[in-house]
Amino acid sequence: MSERAPARPEAGELTAADLEELGAKPLLKTDPADIGPYRVLARLGGGGMGRLYLGRDAGDAAGYRAESLVAIKVIRPEYAEDPGFRRRFEREVEAVRRVHGTYTAGLLDSGFDDEERLWMATAYIPGLSLADAVRRFGPLPAPVVWRLACEIGQALGAIAAAGIVHRDLKPSNVLLGGDGVRVIDFGVAHTADTSALTMTGQQLGTPAFMSPEQANGREVDTASDVFSLGSVLALAAAGTAPFGEGATGDVVHRVIYAPPDEAVLAKVAETDPELAELITGCLAKTAAERPTPRRIAELARGHEPALTWPAPVARVIESRATWMGPTAAVPPMDQLTVLRRAAPERAAGEATRSRRPLVLTGAAVAAVAVGALAFAVPRMGSAPKERAEKPAASPRSASATPSHPAPTGKAPKKGGKHRTESPPAPGSTTVIVVSPPTGRPADGVPSGEGASPRPQPRQPGDKATTPHKAPAPTGEPQPWKSCDAYAGTALTQLGDRNRRVVQVQCILKGRGYDIGPHGIDGQFGADTLAAVKSFQRHHGLRADGQVGVHTWAALRG
Repeated sequence: MSERAPARPEAGELTAADLEELGAKPLLKTDPADIGPYRVLARLGGGGMGRLYLGRDAGDAAGYRAESLVAIKVIRPEYAEDPGFRRRFEREVEAVRRVHGTYTAGLLDSGFDDEERLWMATAYIPGLSLADAVRRFGPLPAPVVWRLACEIGQALGAIAAAGIVHRDLKPSNVLLGGDGVRVIDFGVAHTADTSALTMTGQQLGTPAFMSPEQANGREVDTASDVFSLGSVLALAAAGTAPFGEGATGDVVHRVIYAPPDEAVLAKVAETDPELAELITGCLAKTAAERPTPRRIAELARGHEPALTWPAPVARVIESRATWMGPTAAVPPMDQLTVLRRAAPERAAGEATRSRRPLVLTGAAVAAVAVGALAFAVPRMGSAPKERAEKPAASPRSASATPSHPAPTGKAPKKGGKHRTESPPAPGSTTVIVVSPPTGRPADGVPSGEGASPRPQPRQPGDKATTPHKAPAPTGEPQPWKSCDAYAGTALTQLGDRNRRVVQVQCILKGRGYDIGPHGIDGQFGADTLAAVKSFQRHHGLRADGQVGVHTWAALRG
């Protein structure tokens, strides 16, 4: 089977316009349909260690947005099949989990599946890579490059604090997002005291952005990433890498022995001599002579870095950030059916999920069972930016609508969907009522079919009682339903500062939890952490203070 064969027809969930919007490429026949709990949508790239895919949670059948997508790195089989490599990879993944920084993409999940694929998933950043920005729009103004220096410097500081050396910092691994830079793809990086990839004979890195010690096969540390940062900043400011292009051997020789291209540094100095000086310092051949990531960030803050991206770059970022997925890639009869990821609630002792959907069809509205949630699907082709309001069922419509679908004699499809015998009449609305699944998994741990529940031990420092109030009983007003700062499920945790935190704080406050004296400030501090843990205890989740897929579902449920 040819690697270049066209994608499977059933894999065409995204249109060519969607792929262009998201900076992705179509799937090929050899690409997997699913990886772990994620549905694979497209290719994002690849390299020496594996391939990068764009995916979504398999439970998001329709209406998902860019902010809820994931980037899935799949390690090449020759490495994944080595038990020793897998053990080292797992240790490195645990180190990556410790990285807490505003300017890095958080790790969501990882695993080794039945198909012997070793993978890890991070939040998809709906932005533009620095490599693409320079290629499409040319060199960036000096204030923007100072911003890159400041934010990438802070990211490298956070990575170093977790004992990790990135080893492959390059323009394509720097994403420009709406709220700042994100440094990505350090999931297969070494921990500082490990040489996992070296032991397999694999050299990780891109020649034009390697440090001399890395190109020479010597031991590396954070200073190596600083050298790579100097090359990245030079390309951003001048449009050209400081050690040029060409055959790998020639580039590596220049990195090890030659000074950076004088023409590149001169071009930077024309607009900002101090920026050229910083880049030159980062590119020192001796590691000890290079500034630290913290020092780079401090210097950059003193030069009034830009607060916004150049207009053409900002337009691309905004377009990707507001993208919304197709209603569904399913047969026409099912196009109006939405599956909702329900809150993880399970009766004690049950070991499997129980989803009993009920499809109702009416001329304009549908009766909804008490305690369940129904979502009406927008018209095909539309891309609303706000959640549709749920229509209220009138007594008349409730009595006119059957409470159960007509029996068809057919078993329900996998996933719990039932279809009516005939398509709905024009102008009608189809809804699906889903009872909550019965699992109580911890965030970051997929809860597949057959997962066995087990009581969660009390976390260190957790109190038997808490001053935070429990959520309001069903039937009372639910003010948290008006919180609309964020609609995805990306991992949100201590130290974050973004819209996701605003959404968490808004929901917690609406549910009656004490989020501290600062209120909804978008900063995940100690007060927010305590409130999240309290909420998790009340809902049978592991009280680790991390807001992942399952805690998001419970918060919104």
